[in-house]
Amino acid sequence: MRNFFRGIIRASSFFRKEIFEILRQPRLVATLIVGPFLILFIFGIGYRAEGRTLRTLLVVQSDSPIAAQDIQQSGETMGAQLTYAGATGNQAEALDQLQRGQVDLVIVEPGKITSTLQNNQQAVFTLYHHEIDPVRVSYITYLGWLFAGEVNQQVLRSFVAQGQTDAVDVQTSLQAAHQNVSAVRLAVQSGDEALAKQKQQGLAGNVDVVSTAVGASLLLLDSVQQTQVTSGGNTNQVRSVLADLRQNTQQLSDSPGSSDERLARLDKIDQDLTDLEGQLAEFQSIDPSIIVSPFRSETKSVANVQPSISDFFAPAVLALLLQHLAVTFAALSIVRERNVGTMELFRVSPLSAAEALFGKYISYLLFGGAIAAILAVLLVFALHVPMLGNWGYFALVIAAILFTSLGIGFVISIVSQTDSQAVQYSMIVLLASVFFSGFILSLDMLWEPVRVISWLLPTTYGTLLLRDIALSGSDPNWALLGGLIAIGLVLMLISWRLMRRLIASSQ
Repeated sequence: MRNFFRGIIRASSFFRKEIFEILRQPRLVATLIVGPFLILFIFGIGYRAEGRTLRTLLVVQSDSPIAAQDIQQSGETMGAQLTYAGATGNQAEALDQLQRGQVDLVIVEPGKITSTLQNNQQAVFTLYHHEIDPVRVSYITYLGWLFAGEVNQQVLRSFVAQGQTDAVDVQTSLQAAHQNVSAVRLAVQSGDEALAKQKQQGLAGNVDVVSTAVGASLLLLDSVQQTQVTSGGNTNQVRSVLADLRQNTQQLSDSPGSSDERLARLDKIDQDLTDLEGQLAEFQSIDPSIIVSPFRSETKSVANVQPSISDFFAPAVLALLLQHLAVTFAALSIVRERNVGTMELFRVSPLSAAEALFGKYISYLLFGGAIAAILAVLLVFALHVPMLGNWGYFALVIAAILFTSLGIGFVISIVSQTDSQAVQYSMIVLLASVFFSGFILSLDMLWEPVRVISWLLPTTYGTLLLRDIALSGSDPNWALLGGLIAIGLVLMLISWRLMRRLIASSQ
């Protein structure tokens, strides 16, 4: 027991020593803490999650069935992605402006549209750009897909609008048919067969006109059916009504029958005409845009909070800064002891490698914890990053990040011969963390064998755990936290073995 307390006392001698070593280098502390934080802070407030606005020039031939203003209107409905820069009929001139950087995008309308469609082929809008960035090329390709879709929607809307206009003429024929039905009814009731026959012929003509017009519009009525909440717009009902109307009208002309039978048949015809009027009125009342695009989507989240982009990346920034801080200070610690000759004193002193390493761990954990507390307070109370979870779990994850990061730093410090080597190795760890920890790219976007590197980095675990606690308000994933601590324990064991060998080999 006495030896245990002596070991604790010897290890505690490092607390003051390491803290004072850090405080003697305020510029280093400022560089390691304020520098990266300031850079990431400026990046956060400067980043805009908005697509680039492209200056767009249209190439439209003089004999094209598509007007330039129609294409412009299609682009304007897409929002701020496209800015109309004019129209021209000279494709070579447009491409020359693109090469000179006067415009960002040239859209060439399809040539020979009618013959292309008659050959059962799609007409193609060609988008010319001058980008070499693969991300921007994909962005322009996506815009082209949206643009073609909007043009298609506009064409369909014009067809529907024309169909609704034609329906007005049908309404006129229906009203005339109603009048002829009334006239035939009066003639039958009064016994005027000549007048009844004359009005029946007029009624038959009205029904033929209505049948032809409505039959040609059944495809449009199918679209109406998709937008209705009632069953009144079913095109099968329209066909049934038309069939009954034609049959009753034909029977009225071919086999007149008794007066009562004729009046009953006229009542059926009148009812069929009324049903058709209701169908057409319903069709005309719906906006063409709704008929063409009856559905839209809305996204709703069940999460406790909807963080901004800067809020979402704040836990990753904190984890990355703490890892970089711990790795760098630990990497410079032991190599500095070796360069000043302290290792020779350790070899002849009763201090063991475990005691020296334990003292350094505790010292840097306390220092890193203080820095982490300051950064966390700044993020939550100054930058208003949401903190929905338990502060105790938050502190536990930070302690695990610091512990594992110190293990990486001590291994680097022991295998490095100079301060420059230690700093270089620390920067390699930092770069690996930026690219492989999910800080920039989601882990799902990495090739699975490469993810092995990701799961060796404390920042990977810290980012996922801190986001769950701070932004989701959930408990930490204990498997991830256990994996992070396990890596830290393995690194501590490796550091201890290397430290023993280093002290034993010191001359």
